Amino acid sequence: MQQLNLFPESTPTLPVTYYPEFLTAQESNELYQHCLQLQWQQNQIKMLGKTLPVPRLECIYGDAGCNYLYSKSVLLKPLPWTDQLAELRDRIIAFTGYNFRIVIANQYRIGSDSIGWHSDSDSSMGLDPAIASISLGAVRKFQIKPIGRSSTDFWLEHGSLLLMHPGCQSTHVHQVPKTNKVVWTRINLTFRPHTGGR
Repeated sequence: MQQLNLFPESTPTLPVTYYPEFLTAQESNELYQHCLQLQWQQNQIKMLGKTLPVPRLECIYGDAGCNYLYSKSVLLKPLPWTDQLAELRDRIIAFTGYNFRIVIANQYRIGSDSIGWHSDSDSSMGLDPAIASISLGAVRKFQIKPIGRSSTDFWLEHGSLLLMHPGCQSTHVHQVPKTNKVVWTRINLTFRPHTGGR
């Protein structure tokens, strides 16, 4: 499997590895169509004393009881794995050597759909989790940076895998910013460990 160094020589080494063709074109297209049929919802988030709609659609699938809380206000309760998502999970586990028990999916429909600077640090994932991110559909800018420093910008392709290694969530933050460009739908699947459930 080819991996790609996305960053110029002057860029500090980042705790991620990128595989631009993890899925074939046919696999990517079929998975994209499957993911469009998932049980998407637009959740509400509390920020600065206000309750606002999350600027993207979300859903979670995984093992029973493996709930996920973020921003101290959005609680995601997993639906049972679909056959396609479970097959992809097993393939990523075999490839990376890391165990994953949930997948959180984000659907970015238009340029104003986004996610701000954050780390995926909910305690339910345990200490220094690895997170595997599959991108499907449109290419959107993805940014990552060491906390308190400047960011590196790059674009994740249809069918690619970005592996954020253990420790990344403690030292770095990342985001998918808004864009004024006309874009079509991007779906992101982030496979994560979990310490709870059964």
